[in-house]
Amino acid sequence: RVLQLMNLTDSRLAQAGNEKLELAMLSFFEQFRKIYIGDQVQKSSKLYRRLSEVLGLNDETMVLSVFIGKIITNLKYWGRCEPITSKTLQLLNDLSIGYPFGKSSQILGKKGKVIQNVRKLVKLSAVQFMLNNHTSEHFSFLGINNQSNLTDMRCRTTFYTALGRLLMVDLG
Repeated sequence: RVLQLMNLTDSRLAQAGNEKLELAMLSFFEQFRKIYIGDQVQKSSKLYRRLSEVLGLNDETMVLSVFIGKIITNLKYWGRCEPITSKTLQLLNDLSIGYPFGKSSQILGKKGKVIQNVRKLVKLSAVQFMLNNHTSEHFSFLGINNQSNLTDMRCRTTFYTALGRLLMVDLG
């Protein structure tokens, strides 16, 4: 239902949006990522069967595509809303580190699987779009203004750190 609501609200973002609802959806995505995306999740779980029936999302790659689509949408429409931009970039950052692991100490023991997981992410057309179009024309929070504050710089740093990780995946 959250994904259906997201489709509805995203289609209306050009007219208006609700900051609290967007933040709630991002919290949902973060929890969903931790629980249902990764090698430990059985691909035949009830969740993936239901997602396939209701939304046509047949596998983890399709779900990741929805995540990245939401990230791009948020960065496009909410670029001047720091709480949404920060939380959206944190989701991108977590995905670029290697899902479902969020802490480097957990990654060390499973490095091969993490790189394999991130490779799935890099192959998505939406990720390729971000890697090829990382300018203020597409993502307004990257715009340089005379009054850049520390938060804007942190957002840009998080964005480019995540993109850098995604670019380096194939280099090992």
